[in-house]
Amino acid sequence: MELSVMIIDDDNMFNIMAKVLLRNTGISADPIICTDGREALMALRQRLSPDRAFLLFLDINMPLLSGWDVLDALQKFPGGSSIFVIIVTSSIDKADRIQALRYPQVIDYLIKPLQRERLFALRSLPQLAAFFST
Repeated sequence: MELSVMIIDDDNMFNIMAKVLLRNTGISADPIICTDGREALMALRQRLSPDRAFLLFLDINMPLLSGWDVLDALQKFPGGSSIFVIIVTSSIDKADRIQALRYPQVIDYLIKPLQRERLFALRSLPQLAAFFST
């Protein structure tokens, strides 16, 4: 199974930095960048297939569709079990973390800025380890 990685954040500077970090940590050579939730959901619908899993780096606070709206929409996606979400946010509110981890697709919650060590650690999460074992 192939793993596609998507960054969903309305901050272009964050997207550039995240893309570089994902390349440098071997998580993705070419992550898909979406600057809002609607764009992300459309991109997912177009790319969904039985032989592809998705790893989404999702911001919570975005215009149009928030990260919460995206998570709600993912609950209705076919093949939702092959979509893994890592929340990447500036929110340090414990209630946000608790709410995010209630969604079955959410496998981690990271506070911005992204840290190289934390990204390396993601590779060993049980849901992702098979994609990075060599």
